[in-house]
Amino acid sequence: MKKDIDRLMKETRVDTIYAMGSPSQDPTIYYLFNGVNVSGYYIKKSGMPAYLIHVAMEREEAIKTHLKLININKYDIKKIFEKYRDKLKANAYLIKIIFDDLKVKGRVAFYGNIAMGTSYNLLGQLKKLAKNIEIHYEPDKGIIARARETKDEEEVRRIKKAGSGVTQAFDTVLNIVQKMKVKNNTIIKGKGEKLLIGDLKNMLKKELLARNLVCTAGLIVSQGSDGGVPHNSGKDREAIKLGKPIVFDIYPQELGGGYFFDFTRTVCFGCAPQNIKKFYNLVRDAQDLIIDNIKVGKRTIIVEQGLCKFFEKNGHETFISTPKTQIGYCHSLGHGLGLNIHESPSFGLSKTNFDRLEPGMVFTIEPGLYYPDKGFGIRLEDVVYIDKKSKLVNLTNYPRNLVVEM
Repeated sequence: MKKDIDRLMKETRVDTIYAMGSPSQDPTIYYLFNGVNVSGYYIKKSGMPAYLIHVAMEREEAIKTHLKLININKYDIKKIFEKYRDKLKANAYLIKIIFDDLKVKGRVAFYGNIAMGTSYNLLGQLKKLAKNIEIHYEPDKGIIARARETKDEEEVRRIKKAGSGVTQAFDTVLNIVQKMKVKNNTIIKGKGEKLLIGDLKNMLKKELLARNLVCTAGLIVSQGSDGGVPHNSGKDREAIKLGKPIVFDIYPQELGGGYFFDFTRTVCFGCAPQNIKKFYNLVRDAQDLIIDNIKVGKRTIIVEQGLCKFFEKNGHETFISTPKTQIGYCHSLGHGLGLNIHESPSFGLSKTNFDRLEPGMVFTIEPGLYYPDKGFGIRLEDVVYIDKKSKLVNLTNYPRNLVVEM
C-alpha cells in the first residue's frame, strides 16, 4: 500500500524516489500522482512528503494530486535548453538542478516510462553531473511494485466496482443471446444472419462501456479449439454453434485509466457434451481446492505446485511433469491485479518466485485445461482479496454454470 513506501525505502536503504512521466502512459506514475492526469517530476525523500514538479499550465490540475507542488518555472528551463542543444543532456542537467534545490543525495531509486536506451543514457549523464547520488539497484521487485502489491480499501472498492460492471455486462449479453433463434445448430441474430464471435465481442464492449469500462488490454471470446490455446482471442468471423465451449475472458479497465478486473467463464449455449461436462467439473473442483488452500504467509509457488499435483493426479500434464507442455494445465494459477492486468503476486513455478500471500493482496484464481486438438479449452477465473483479518474474500459475484439455456 502507498502508506508502506517509507517503510520500504528504509528497508532497502533508499534515500529518495525519483519518477518522471505521464499517468496515462505508466501505471506507476498514475499511482504516485494519485490518479491525476498531469505530467511532471516526482521526488520523495525518505520520511518526507512527496513533491511534484509540474508545468505552469497544469498548476491547477496538479493541486488535485495532494502532493507538495513546485512550479517548473522556478527553474530557468529556457536557459538550460539553450546551453545544452542535446535534449537528453539538458534533461539530465535539469534533474541535477532540482536535486540540488531539494538537497537530494545518497541512494536514489528511479522510475518512469522512458525507452530503455534513453533511460540508460539519461542516468549516465546524470551520474556525471550529480556526484553525490548513487543509483539504486533493484534486481527484484522495486519499491513501488512492492507497495502496489497490497491494496487499501479504496483500491479494493474500485476493483470490486469494476467487477460488478463486468459481470453485469456479461450477464446482459448472455440474456440477449438467449432470446435469439436457433437454426441448424447455429444461433441466428436476426434477418437470417448467424451470430459471430465478433458480434459477442462488440456486444460485450458496448455493455462494458455503458458501465465506464474499456478493453484497453484486449478481450478473449474463443470457441472450440481456439479456446484450447489460453490466449487465443478467437476468430471474429466464426459462427456460434450450440454445444461448443466458448471461453469468455473479460479484463477491462476503468474508463480514463485506473484499475482492472479479470473475469473468465466457459459456457456452452444450449447444451454441453458429456466429456466437456466432465472436464468442466474438474476445473471447477480445482478452483474450489485452491480457494480452500489460500493461507496468509504461504508461498505462491507452493499453491501453484498443489494445483499441478491435483491435475496430474487426474491424468493431465502440467509444467511439473512436462515443463514445455502446451496441453493440459499449461497456464498459471493466477496473478496479481490492480493498475496492471498482471502484477504481483506471481504464482509461477520459477525458482526466482519468492512471493508470499499477504493481507491486502488482490489476485486471480484461474485454473484451466487446454486441448486444442480435442476441440476445447476450459477456464474459470475469479478475483479474490485477502482482507486485513487474513480472510479470503471473493470479489467475483457470478455463478459458474456451463450451459446457457436456449
